[in-house]
Amino acid sequence: MQDVDISQINGRVLRIFLAVFDNVSVSKAAHQLDISQSTVSHSIEKLRVILGDSLFIQAGRGIIPSAHAELMAPKVRGLLADMEALVDMGDYNPHTDTEPFSIAANGSTLAHEVSRIRDAIWEQVPDKTVIFRELGSRTNVETVLDNASTNIAITVRPANYPLSLNHTALSSSKMVVFYDASVSEPVHTVSDYCNARHAALDFGGSGKSELALSLEDRGLKRRISCMVPNVWLLAEMVRGSDMIATLPSQLGQSAFSGLQSCPIPLSQADLHFDLVWHRRYDNSARLKWLRGVICDAIKSSE
Repeated sequence: MQDVDISQINGRVLRIFLAVFDNVSVSKAAHQLDISQSTVSHSIEKLRVILGDSLFIQAGRGIIPSAHAELMAPKVRGLLADMEALVDMGDYNPHTDTEPFSIAANGSTLAHEVSRIRDAIWEQVPDKTVIFRELGSRTNVETVLDNASTNIAITVRPANYPLSLNHTALSSSKMVVFYDASVSEPVHTVSDYCNARHAALDFGGSGKSELALSLEDRGLKRRISCMVPNVWLLAEMVRGSDMIATLPSQLGQSAFSGLQSCPIPLSQADLHFDLVWHRRYDNSARLKWLRGVICDAIKSSE
């Protein structure tokens, strides 16, 4: 194993490395960090010498990360997050915080709630940059929080959370069946429901939805005819067709506006959404503030 003098690697150098990695550009990284391009280049060169790897490779008129840099990036994110957590335990003033808030969620499913969260943050800090990242499958939540690519996540409650994560209940919603009344009738029986053509979400995860698991427990199964990655496209699949979609009722205020809904013709538990964060941030004054704003925004809409 190569001897590496890690005493020469500091947080500033690692932050510059991440900026170049994320932007795949020295000039964009310099602009993001508000420093000169020569400072960025010097820091990357210093890291190259220390680690014995090129880190970034010229590709045409741009650069691409090396295999070593790809392996480093998530570890560096976690390391910087841990370093920040060491000092983020006192008073917090959101008006002097220049870093954006990053929130992972399935924005299409939670469109109404996401808008309220944005407005609640801007009500207190009007110039704050808020970044909403698409979570995708709920199995992604540990990864996005562990590598510190996002501050906090909103997800459908799983059966169990990894030990590295903490959470609090955020909201719940009844599941309903959406359909286009100009084409089809509401479903009244379990037989009608199972025999109907279903359109469903596919976030790319390997796990089954709560609805699928619930149906399996009863020895039932849906006939899925179409799968799409977000609710806006799902609504378009239902419009003008005889397909139905089973989703949280609040989507009638956003993507499924104009479509009709009816109850699911079988007993089905409410869908629960949680606010989730990494345990390294349990005592973070910054994250405590953000969690409070998000919880208050959602509860005030109920």
